[in-house]
Amino acid sequence: MDQTGNPARPVTDEHPTVADERVSGDTTTAPARDDRTGAADTGAHHRRSERRRPRMLRVLLSFPLLFSLVATLFVGAFVAVVPAGFGLDEMHHTYRAWQVSRGQLEVDTITPKLQYGGQIPVALVDYELEGTDASNAGRTSGQYWQRADVDLGPDLERFGAVHLRPDSPTQLEDFTNAGASSFVAYAPAALGMRIGTVLGLDVAGIVLLGKAASGLVYVVLVAAAAVVLRGSRWRWLVALVALLPQSVFQASIITADTLSNGTALLFVAGVLALRNRTARATWPLLAVTIVAALGVVAAKPTYILLLPLLFTVPAVALGLRRRRWALAVEAGAVALVAGVGAALSSGAADIADAIRTQVPDWPSVDRHLQLQGILADPLHLVGVVARTFVQYGSSWVEGSITMLGTNSVFVPQPVAVALIVVLVLAALRGTAGPRSPDWCSSPWRRCRSSR
Repeated sequence: MDQTGNPARPVTDEHPTVADERVSGDTTTAPARDDRTGAADTGAHHRRSERRRPRMLRVLLSFPLLFSLVATLFVGAFVAVVPAGFGLDEMHHTYRAWQVSRGQLEVDTITPKLQYGGQIPVALVDYELEGTDASNAGRTSGQYWQRADVDLGPDLERFGAVHLRPDSPTQLEDFTNAGASSFVAYAPAALGMRIGTVLGLDVAGIVLLGKAASGLVYVVLVAAAAVVLRGSRWRWLVALVALLPQSVFQASIITADTLSNGTALLFVAGVLALRNRTARATWPLLAVTIVAALGVVAAKPTYILLLPLLFTVPAVALGLRRRRWALAVEAGAVALVAGVGAALSSGAADIADAIRTQVPDWPSVDRHLQLQGILADPLHLVGVVARTFVQYGSSWVEGSITMLGTNSVFVPQPVAVALIVVLVLAALRGTAGPRSPDWCSSPWRRCRSSR
């Protein structure tokens, strides 16, 4: 009998008690408990698998990944279908990229303060010139709804099939307008063209690889901007700007604007993310913002005008309590980045003056007289700006949002209007968003302000 009055259960070798197991240390004779443990382990593994599946699904459907795939698809398609020479001054930019791919970082002086350029293979000149002529001919071929396509000409393919050799003939080319930008802006395209040369590709292949490398860098930069803003309402505006027809087109050709556009978007994304902070920002976010600022001025020193955006970053994002301390830190960052831009553009002043004199009969603007007129009659300036906007506003919209090619292909007007409406709505959504207390440390973690 046990303490409850029930008959005691006999203890045999076939049915050892738990106490016997603890004493002997032998658990092989307790299959029932092992079954329970195995079932528990299986259940825990099943629960972990159930949690892992939604997490993997969030990764596959995350904003940065989906945006990167869309950007890669669009830029890749444009790289494949846009002929060489169809970009604005793409011929000269291609010559500059070729020069950088040979290890020459600065342009040659042909005529001091008037002409700058260098030696370019004749086969490359013929190929780019053929594409440029076809693009220019498209200006007079009618509106976009009146023509089927632009005739590329029979010689474009023949010129592109030429293979370059070390002893290929060259000729001196003037590309002053491309010489004003730093060699950094042409580094991605130059790397692609260098790889194409090493692989023994023909002229068309070398140019295509240069375009692809430049477009890839753009996709990486705007994808990084999407990661930075993954928890912010501003991500929609930045994503739309990055995927505008003009933005994608610029990313698909050889030009200094490809790298400058990508770094500018990444810099603005960093500033917007810092402005949303209600706590100290993480070092990766601060580093990305400063590196992007350096890339902006290195690619195109004139983009130094974007740097004052740093002064809009709140003190709390820098881990400081007083606004004046934050202003001092931001002023130091602006000075550092501006110094890098000044160093890279130190030799571009003469080239910039040469660009203004390339068309002798073109009406020039006297900056000194212009400033004197503004100071003498400020109200007249308001009228001039208003009349200029009325006269050229439509072309500004087309040139900055919907123009494809060298002033020859425009997106249909309904699409342009839709893009403007969507951009305005995205901007309004961004301004309505609350500040985020956390900048997610993982790109696959759901941010609190991502709804």
